[in-house]
Amino acid sequence: MSVKVKLTPYFRDIVQRNESLEATGHTVREVIEDIDRRYPGFKQECIDEEGNVYSFLEIYINQESAFPGELNRKVNDDDEVTILTVIGGG
Repeated sequence: MSVKVKLTPYFRDIVQRNESLEATGHTVREVIEDIDRRYPGFKQECIDEEGNVYSFLEIYINQESAFPGELNRKVNDDDEVTILTVIGGG
């Protein structure tokens, strides 16, 4: 499955300044692993030691939240996966 992955500036140093990438996989986890093979360290910035998406990230598939269970969500050819950073404060 080939999907388009849109990224926030948080990831740009890892992915050589790309705003979006093409990736393959049947689930969001496989898409992240595919990107990590080309850009080592990407997975580490997305998934914690326990195998969960970091709480400061939001993942969307075709502009719909993939929460909960983001990593196991299925993706299809031509889907668009967006990985956003959540900004907090006050």
